[in-house]
Formats: sequence, C-alpha cells, structure tokens
Amino acid sequence: MLVKEMLLEKIFRAYLDYTNEKYGHEHEETKLHVHDIVRCKHKSVMETMFPEFMRSPSAHIFIGEAIDEFVKKIIEIKREDLFPDLESTEIEVSREIRLEDDGEEKVITIIGKPDIVLRDAIVEIKYSRTIEDKPLEHHVMQLKLYLFLTNKKKGYLIYVTPRGMREFVIEEEISDDYVKELLRSWSSPRFEWECDYCHYREICPYRVVSIKEEA
Repeated sequence: MLVKEMLLEKIFRAYLDYTNEKYGHEHEETKLHVHDIVRCKHKSVMETMFPEFMRSPSAHIFIGEAIDEFVKKIIEIKREDLFPDLESTEIEVSREIRLEDDGEEKVITIIGKPDIVLRDAIVEIKYSRTIEDKPLEHHVMQLKLYLFLTNKKKGYLIYVTPRGMREFVIEEEISDDYVKELLRSWSSPRFEWECDYCHYREICPYRVVSIKEEA
C-alpha cells in the first residue's frame, strides 16, 4: 500500500534542499568558508566523506533558519523607511590572506555570507534557547571574520530567544594577524562541546567524550 505524502514531509524536503544549497560547498584546502573556520576542522573532512549526514532534522535549527530569513525579509521591506543604509542581505564576499605553513607561503581565500551588510556595519542574526550575558565565542569569531571580509569596523550580534531579544555590538578593526591566528589554532574540535552535537561523533577519531557520557 502506498503511503500518502504529508504536507509536512514536503516542507521538510524543501528545508533540506534550502540548507544544502545555502551551506553545501566543496571543501578545499585553499578556499575556506567562515562557518567552517569557527568550528571543528575535521568536520569538513567528514562532510566530504558522508555528505548525507550534513544536515540535522532539528526543530531548533529549522526555527533558527526561519527567524534569520524573517528578519532579513522585514529589513528589506522596510529599507526605504528604516534601513536606507542597507547594502545587501546574504551576499557572498571573499578575501585572500597569505599564511606561512611549514616555511611555505600559501594564499588562502576566505569566503562568507554575512546575514545583513549595512553601509558601515555587519549584522548577524542568531536563534538561541536562552538569553546570555555575553555572546557565544564562535559567534563572535564569525562576526569578526565577516568584518575582515568586508573591511568594516562595526558588527551587531542579534539574539532572538523564546524569552526575548538581545543585541551585542562589536567595534574593532580586524587585522590579518587575527585571522592568521584563527587559522593556526583551527583544531579538531575547536570547542569540546561540539562533539556532543555532532552527527559524526560515533566514528570520529578526534571525539572528546564528555563527563556526562563517561558517567
């Protein structure tokens, strides 16, 4: 007996297609994407080997993508009245950096898609379950890389949560040295907590086992 396709399944299929198009890319040694640099280095290798596990059917991620798109849409709609300094929403930007590796100089192209680019600032929209007193470290790294790519000195992290909204402002000129240090310190994982949420944790040689798992 054929099973009737549900509307929810079509929505889920569209969501997977959307996220694969948005985040999917070839992993190359000399072309690095911002959202890869701020996370576990080995995850890019695993995504190349097992691309079918790249996207999680998580309601949390689904909500985050929906909020991100909604905020960008209302900014575009109200551009004339409230956001005349809007340059673009999610345009791909890139910049080259020279990095010395084992005595050899490599030219690395860093690529990213900031959520919102204003004339004098970058805006990143994040969904979170709770409101924190400070922004998350990997979100700050991401925003700073976007500032580097766009040659801007001001960035906003906007957190949307079930308990309210929060804005953090970062004003800083991001140097080549900051980016080079991020690349040199890129590890597997970059943060130990990543392993708890990774689809590849059961087969990853770099997996960090949490105290909770050991118990």
